[in-house]
Amino acid sequence: MRFFILLKSNLKRMVRSKSTILATFVIPCFIVIGFGLIFNKIIGNTDNDFIVVNSDRGSSGSEFIKEIKTNTKIEVYDKAKAEERLKRKNIGVFYEIPEDFSEKLSKGVKPQIAAYKLESNKDLGNFQLNANTVINHMVLRSEFKNSNKEVSLKDLSYEDTKISVVSKDKSNFSIGEAIILNLIISFVLYSSIGISMELFRLGEQNIITRSFTTGNKPTVILGAILTALFLISAVSYSVIYILSSLISSPSMLMKAPIAILNLSCLALVSLSLGILVSRIVKNESYINVILQAISAITCFLGGSFMPYELLPKSITAFSKFTPQYWAIQSINNGKPQYALIVVLFALVLFTAGTFKTKSIANA
Repeated sequence: MRFFILLKSNLKRMVRSKSTILATFVIPCFIVIGFGLIFNKIIGNTDNDFIVVNSDRGSSGSEFIKEIKTNTKIEVYDKAKAEERLKRKNIGVFYEIPEDFSEKLSKGVKPQIAAYKLESNKDLGNFQLNANTVINHMVLRSEFKNSNKEVSLKDLSYEDTKISVVSKDKSNFSIGEAIILNLIISFVLYSSIGISMELFRLGEQNIITRSFTTGNKPTVILGAILTALFLISAVSYSVIYILSSLISSPSMLMKAPIAILNLSCLALVSLSLGILVSRIVKNESYINVILQAISAITCFLGGSFMPYELLPKSITAFSKFTPQYWAIQSINNGKPQYALIVVLFALVLFTAGTFKTKSIANA
């Protein structure tokens, strides 16, 4: 009972702190939603008007179109009409499935989709990325078939390929949505700075020490403080995710449960990291610098600054050693079990930062 009383007291204190609310909710919320609206405006429409010309002499071209339609909106034109629209600058680019598309696939050779575009067109859409995924699956299926093994494209859609960046899953995030998610994940890790500074100030002002004189057990006092810090972080970023979904990308709501689960697990990681650094580092300015460096490095390696698939192989070798990587994989692939790995990171950091309640109070 005393724990909940202390928890309520700490939550009230933190919620009333303007700096805490600004840093944890208001600023991240404006940035995430703002970027979401901007990217949706820039690239949102480019995913809706892809023009495809099917010049394939076999049947694989039609199958390719059917498959890519599951996650990309396209229109099929004849080549003359597509060329006319391009000359008139009614469109910025169109794609052509080559005549030997089926022939190359049957031999296990990867065919190339030709792109005809205006010089000024930057092609911000994700057609080429999605096309790579589908073609890779079709080539792999052909190789299996040549080995007398029947495998469907549906089965292969769940396998990783070297070139694939956007998966076939209909609920997979678009480029804009991925940016929103990555921003939120980065903010969660950077919140460890506020958590560590809060613990540092509580110790510096002897607030925790004075709390020990109230008759409450030290573990109860510190437990209430840490739980309050966790709840503020987890709830804030979960709300930001929901708001950005409703305002910028409604399709993100499909993955809200697993996203919130992973954001909460990352909040545990952030809390544990904050505890560890505040326990080791005794200088306030160094705490800020060290946590900024740790957050920046792990966010880069984990794929929340730049998509994991676009990172050099020399970098991705270390990605799996970051909680961000597993959280992103869990959300993108719909695998909640990966969140347990994120929790494991939190437990390791918390164990490393384990301290006696009296010693942190007197630090």
